[in-house]
Amino acid sequence: MSNSKSWIVARNKPNQDKIALINLERQNFEFFQPTFKTMSKRQNKFKEIIKPVFPGYIFIAINLGEKNWYKINNTRGISSIIVFGNEIPLIHYQLIEKLKHRFSLNNDPKTADQFKIGMNAEITNGPFAELIGQIEDIDADQRVWILLDILGTQTRVSLNKLNLTLQK
Repeated sequence: MSNSKSWIVARNKPNQDKIALINLERQNFEFFQPTFKTMSKRQNKFKEIIKPVFPGYIFIAINLGEKNWYKINNTRGISSIIVFGNEIPLIHYQLIEKLKHRFSLNNDPKTADQFKIGMNAEITNGPFAELIGQIEDIDADQRVWILLDILGTQTRVSLNKLNLTLQK
């Protein structure tokens, strides 16, 4: 990416993130909306969803020498460019590069494989919250099998990685 581009932040209209992204792409603007994966429970089922890190905001690359960036405020799905007084705050491209590296879907910080077989982990959510068990097996699709000592009996429980924290 060229250093001549500056980055600004625009506010989306409510529930119009996708419309804003599509219309910015049609106008050939370079943009970035950092996202992360999380689990959501709907109808008694857990589903992995992708959510924005900064809901309602999009980073947009502009060239201050060109005047075409004025049309961002008139883009469908965009409410306005963020300004302080009469000044548009510019974001350094290095910060955007760091955000892109940290929040790329292949480098998701929440799903970093920190769990290993034999480690102790504490359950953070659900009926077994605050219990500590030993990791017995790790599945490819975010599931971890843990051995819990419940009433003197070893019980094997399957949990999502997002519901666990490592014990030291």
